Amino acid sequence: MKARYLIRFDDICPTMNWAIWEQVERVLCDHHVMPILAVVPDNRDPKLQVSLPRQDFWEWLRAKQQQGWTIGIHGYQHLYETKDAGLLGVNARSEFAGLPLERQCEKIARALAIFHQQDIHPKVFVAPAHSFDRNTLVALQANGIDVISDGFFWKPVRWLGITWVPQQMWQFRAMPFGIWTICYHHNRFAENDLRRFACDVTRFASKIISLDNATQSMDKDRDILDITFYWLWRQTLLLKRSMKNTARFWRRR
Repeated sequence: MKARYLIRFDDICPTMNWAIWEQVERVLCDHHVMPILAVVPDNRDPKLQVSLPRQDFWEWLRAKQQQGWTIGIHGYQHLYETKDAGLLGVNARSEFAGLPLERQCEKIARALAIFHQQDIHPKVFVAPAHSFDRNTLVALQANGIDVISDGFFWKPVRWLGITWVPQQMWQFRAMPFGIWTICYHHNRFAENDLRRFACDVTRFASKIISLDNATQSMDKDRDILDITFYWLWRQTLLLKRSMKNTARFWRRR
């Protein structure tokens, strides 16, 4: 399997950084890229209140849906209620992991109700902070969501009754095989980030696919190769994060 890539943007909401987004969207449209937009339906996180709210946000989002862009449900209010790192064990904070099943079902149902009121139909779940647990997966299935964008596999797999389209990177890298999702947080983009994004999309445009393309490539449940790859990739990620944190500590001394 030759390497293919998906692009995902997190923290999409009415008060995101629209000045940066206009430039991002221009690059995507120029190269006919259909990304995953991970949308917070009822944002209450002050950190995501970057710009004045866009009054036609839902109209804009419906237009993107009609163009074939994938809409994802990025939690409910983007507020962390627990310090549970969930199944992935990456970030010790969560809007979902550690909460009772009934509470998680309620959150997801309320989030979906907002989307459906606006004639938006999310296809995939994207957990804030990459933190969710088995109850989250049960709650998603109970509400008709069968795909998540997360996990450190090298290709989409079926596990715990749900389809995992892996999300392993935060910038493009040339890979020999597999399906790789690059996750961006454009609210944080500086000019050099925009330039790199534009260059990377231009370079990899012919290899960028949609979520539908990715799920069609899934051929089986998770196996021992997937488990091994998952463990190695996760350990490498955690080691890199630890090294960065250590470097920051010594720079401050």
